[in-house]
Amino acid sequence: MPYTINYGLCFDEVVYPKQIVIARNELSLRGNEVTCENILYLGSKGLLSFLEAHLGLEGHINRIEHIRTEQYRQALAKYLKNNTSDTHPIFYKNSFEADQLACAEALLARRDELLLAGWDFKNNTPCERLNILSDIENSLTDNKKLIAGYADRFEAVLQALSDKNVPISTIFHNEPLALLPPQYQRLFELLKHKSIVIKPLQSTNIPISQYPNISSDLNIFKDFIENKLPRGEKQKLQADGSLIILESARDTDAAAYFAKILSLNKWYNPVFLIPDKNRVLDDALIQNGLPSFGLPSSSLGRPTLQLLKLVTTFLWRPIDPYKILEFVAMPAKPLDSDLATVIANLISQRPGIGGEHWFAKTSQFFEDLQAKALTDSSINIDKIRHQYEFWFDRTTYDIEKSAPKDEIIDIFNYLKDWASQEFESNNGKNTSLIVLSEQAKRIQEFLEELPPNDKFLSYLELERIIRTIYEPAPVQPKPCEIGHYPYIHKELCLIDNIETLVWWNFTDTEGVHFFSRWYKDELDYLNKNGIKLQSPQVENALMLWERTQPVFKTQKQMILSYPKKINGKATTEHPLMSHLKACFNDLEDITIDIAKDLTDFKKLSNLETPFNIPLKHHRLGKTQPFIELDAKRLAQRDQETLTSLEALFYYPYQWVFRHKARLSKSDILSIVKENTLKGNVAHRFFELVLKEDFTNWTRSDVDEWVGNASIRLFQREAATLLMYGYEPERVQLIRQINYAIWTLICLIRQNKWEVEGTEMDLRGQFSATPVKGKADIVLKRPTPQYFKEKIIESNAHHLTSETPPSGVGGLSLGLERCVLDLKWSGHSYRERLIKNGEDLQLVMYSRLLTEEDDWAHTAYFIIENARLLARNTLAFNEIKPLLPDVDSFKMNASIWDKMQKTFEWRLLQIKNGKIEIRTGFTCKELEEIYGDELLDVLEMKTDDAKFDDYRTLIGLVV
Repeated sequence: MPYTINYGLCFDEVVYPKQIVIARNELSLRGNEVTCENILYLGSKGLLSFLEAHLGLEGHINRIEHIRTEQYRQALAKYLKNNTSDTHPIFYKNSFEADQLACAEALLARRDELLLAGWDFKNNTPCERLNILSDIENSLTDNKKLIAGYADRFEAVLQALSDKNVPISTIFHNEPLALLPPQYQRLFELLKHKSIVIKPLQSTNIPISQYPNISSDLNIFKDFIENKLPRGEKQKLQADGSLIILESARDTDAAAYFAKILSLNKWYNPVFLIPDKNRVLDDALIQNGLPSFGLPSSSLGRPTLQLLKLVTTFLWRPIDPYKILEFVAMPAKPLDSDLATVIANLISQRPGIGGEHWFAKTSQFFEDLQAKALTDSSINIDKIRHQYEFWFDRTTYDIEKSAPKDEIIDIFNYLKDWASQEFESNNGKNTSLIVLSEQAKRIQEFLEELPPNDKFLSYLELERIIRTIYEPAPVQPKPCEIGHYPYIHKELCLIDNIETLVWWNFTDTEGVHFFSRWYKDELDYLNKNGIKLQSPQVENALMLWERTQPVFKTQKQMILSYPKKINGKATTEHPLMSHLKACFNDLEDITIDIAKDLTDFKKLSNLETPFNIPLKHHRLGKTQPFIELDAKRLAQRDQETLTSLEALFYYPYQWVFRHKARLSKSDILSIVKENTLKGNVAHRFFELVLKEDFTNWTRSDVDEWVGNASIRLFQREAATLLMYGYEPERVQLIRQINYAIWTLICLIRQNKWEVEGTEMDLRGQFSATPVKGKADIVLKRPTPQYFKEKIIESNAHHLTSETPPSGVGGLSLGLERCVLDLKWSGHSYRERLIKNGEDLQLVMYSRLLTEEDDWAHTAYFIIENARLLARNTLAFNEIKPLLPDVDSFKMNASIWDKMQKTFEWRLLQIKNGKIEIRTGFTCKELEEIYGDELLDVLEMKTDDAKFDDYRTLIGLVV
């Protein structure tokens, strides 16, 4: 039975309404034979597939443009190689050298355009470019022939139609025949000769209820578009509701508002034109209990698709920690999730691969996994280890050079197989995995299509290939539901008159139209030989005709939703908005801003509208200085650290929230900040260099050692600094570390110190509570003769007095020790700590490092400017002392005493269930409450805590 085909350039999309042909052809040329099965709505792809099916030309592979582009690139390269001339260069030479794939893609599109227009690629033309394209086409022999694309398939259909017939009675074309691309004009002309009726698709004359007044704003606008109104005269708006512009700050605001309107007006049934396939409106409908359009969402932002760009980062050195962190943080990835978490934490703190900490953590993971596998048979250790070795234990290549093509193919083949298996194991729920598998397969095919001699690919070449293949993944979160509102995506898919249209996101989405791709002499030659290409003038005419069709098809009311931002990006008005402004005096009467008073919209549309509910401002009360808690839950901890003690001393609520309530912030998987990274790396440099024998080192020895160590250390723990663009920071850091190491070595040697240890664990007692810490550097030396005499004098003095001589403290006759705390920066801040007696960390280390009556020397070493900060010159003669007239050992004893009293005071508060909330707002009130209690304890802070994880929480304590 013959088919009736409704053809439109965009009819591969949703078409509305599809009853048009049935209504128009109830008594058609074939009488009552017309049924729904005989009526087809076909776009460009659908029509070609239909014709191929009935001509026996099926079997073509879809989505092979990437292979065709590579094949044509090779043909262009071969022609360029064989025909290069200094006196007469090939026209595409410069473009090809700049970007081979882009050049091949552009010239292949021109080749297809000529083929669709009917050119036979004869090379005896007076036009140089046409001759070159002809030579390239004829050079594609059977062995190297292009895979058939759309143009080749369409040409094959035209050839087959000369000998065969197809079961078609009538074709209704939606667009004017003269504006269609040349291949369709050729096709329809050929079908006419086979007695197939070719007619334009026209709207029905079905009467529409409540047909609007002929003088409505909408009809006036139609007359304006058709040039039926006097030129230069602007019309007065009737504000009759036939035209409404709905403005909003964001598309999400408009979606929430309009979904509410639809829920309040169940009878209202407009047609929606949604040009950009945006799901914002669909989501709003679902949230209001309305049936879903079932719109798919196409996006490049799918987490699975990101893998396509991330997997190649494992090929190159220096590594890119940011990309590796993205890879292991993906929800779906070819790596065990628990192992990925371990690696993510490693990379975020020490951005590199292969350091000591890396091997310690990963080895521990596999040991724990081995133990867990004894009781859990579902754990596949071999698979997890293979995944780890595949990604992290592979040969890497200099990013400025190239990598073997075979290894790249292996990576994408691995990714393809994993995505396919993962899709099946999840029962086909994550459809983007299939898209990932398909795109990985296409990259693999593209690489295999490369010439055999191309055994290596550079970083940029590989990135360009991936960008050529990389496409959005469509996902349909929710299927189409019964009773949903009718909708279309393209202006040309509205094929009959309707009452009401809502033009969603009435913004400019049209592409950029450039000048003609052909020279005048080329067009003249082709036209002379009957080859008619689609000119920019015809393209523009088709675009102008297309954008006005929804206006003419709407008979009663058109609502234009214009958001000023979509997805956070500013929008531009649709071109028809300028027509509206040119037609009417002022659009203010029909423009409604949904953020303002909406009564005008109700008057215009006759629809029930939602109303705004004003919210009363509620001021938070004053933060209370204490909170009361059950003391039974606040028992003293078994062990403390200096960090926990400082929190308890100054901001007890932090100690309670962190160590008792167990409220701790989640790890943020991000690369550490630059200053933190520099500090971490500098610590590692000092930790390593102080293990060396530097007794006889010179400045050049230090430079050489740092230069050799930096290569390995940066790769393993600070790969960020090896990335492109970080060279100035890396060079500056190495200079600072060189100078700082040399300065510290000189200070150690000049003052007769030896390195006892780095990163030394310290343990001891603090008010009968076990404490622990880790000292960056501990130095030792024999006690000088001067101090020996003073110690003897001190011991004798102790027989008659409780106070030892000034400046001696409790030094023993054996060894003298010094603890250094390394800091990257903060010179002024550390100075203030020492001068104010707030260097609690150093005092704690000094006590833990010595006997009960002894005190070790203490100092901060600021790496950034190579400054050593200490109270006096007892340990280092060359420095400028901060408190030269103060007995530092007495000061240590005083601070230690205050620390103990503060600790006992805070514990007593907590035992009573009172937790102090100290902020800049409560400090004065607290001072009034405490009174003389503060005299014997550490000086309290008068401002908010820095880097407070609980700032929001304590703000709610009112």
